Amino acid sequence: MARQPRPALPPKPLTIRAAIAVEVLVSVLFLIAGGSFLISAGAQEIDRAGLIGLGVLLGALAVIQLVLVLGLRRGKRGARELLTTIGFVVGIPILVRRTPGLSVVSAVMLLGVLLMWVPTSTAWFQQISPTPQNKWVRLASRTVSPFRKR
Repeated sequence: MARQPRPALPPKPLTIRAAIAVEVLVSVLFLIAGGSFLISAGAQEIDRAGLIGLGVLLGALAVIQLVLVLGLRRGKRGARELLTTIGFVVGIPILVRRTPGLSVVSAVMLLGVLLMWVPTSTAWFQQISPTPQNKWVRLASRTVSPFRKR
């Protein structure tokens, strides 16, 4: 049995394309920052464990974001929601602490989150994969009710 080709996606709005570019940029910047922390850990004798941990954490975060961007390109709602969660969990604390180099990266990350949730982006996601019906509404529509017109 031959595999069915994927249906063609509607064209991506400018906001989605910009959000993808921003998230890729943030991932690259996190990789650079993680590498910088790892190089600094190699050059220092004190506080090595903290720098190594931070470098590995930023590297892993960058890889996770790059994987999620692939899902975002295909119009996966889960990718958008996970990137939003990462943006809030990582971006807001860095922005509040005012870490000199990473504050700019977190501001750019939050800009990418904003771009994923503007009305044009939301309409594109709704067109690609409409939100599923609530399970309670679906259950009520399947049950036989004496008050329902037949």
